[in-house]
Amino acid sequence: MKIKETWLRLWVSRTGREIRGFFLGLAEANRDKATAQIEYEVREMEHMFTLMIFGDAVGLPSPPLSVTMELLPLMTDDFERMVLRATQTGNGLSEIASIIGEP
Repeated sequence: MKIKETWLRLWVSRTGREIRGFFLGLAEANRDKATAQIEYEVREMEHMFTLMIFGDAVGLPSPPLSVTMELLPLMTDDFERMVLRATQTGNGLSEIASIIGEP
């Protein structure tokens, strides 16, 4: 009888740990997904903010000049990144067309 009680306690303890581990893993996975989603939304909001400030480069109406001038020092890294991406597009077809079009 004593062996049966000991085995039952061991089984309940082990099963309880496994269930607890399952729910902890589930919570961690959900936290990682939520964190990734928030990071994605922050990047998108930064892109929208940059487009709002530098929108006149692509033909969008820009905010008032005073607001743009106040925010410009904060946006130097984004502006440099935007210029770098514009110069290094890496589109093979456009590169071939520009080579063919040269005299």
